[in-house]
Amino acid sequence: MVAQVSYGSCPMCEIPKGAPMGHFTFQPLNNSRDQHIYSELLEDNNIDALHTLGVHPICNQFWQFPLCNVYRLWQLDELHQLVLDLVKDLLHWLLKYLKARQVKD
Repeated sequence: MVAQVSYGSCPMCEIPKGAPMGHFTFQPLNNSRDQHIYSELLEDNNIDALHTLGVHPICNQFWQFPLCNVYRLWQLDELHQLVLDLVKDLLHWLLKYLKARQVKD
């Protein structure tokens, strides 16, 4: 809703609905969303192009801030993901291991 993209569309890139997300190709996606292009399409009243890209034909309030790219808000923070996934799982395993050996204290 913040990105004003159509239901089922990716808020970060312009991959069409139902298409594979490209994770199996091991290549970075080069089709990230660009709010400046959407703003120009809206000014030119090119509604069909906006619908094709999965963006609602309404001016997004975040577009008026040049240093704020609302479509980059959805990018994952690698360090945060590392702590949440790897370290959390490792600590959980370690505590179970120490408890099983009765050396947890």
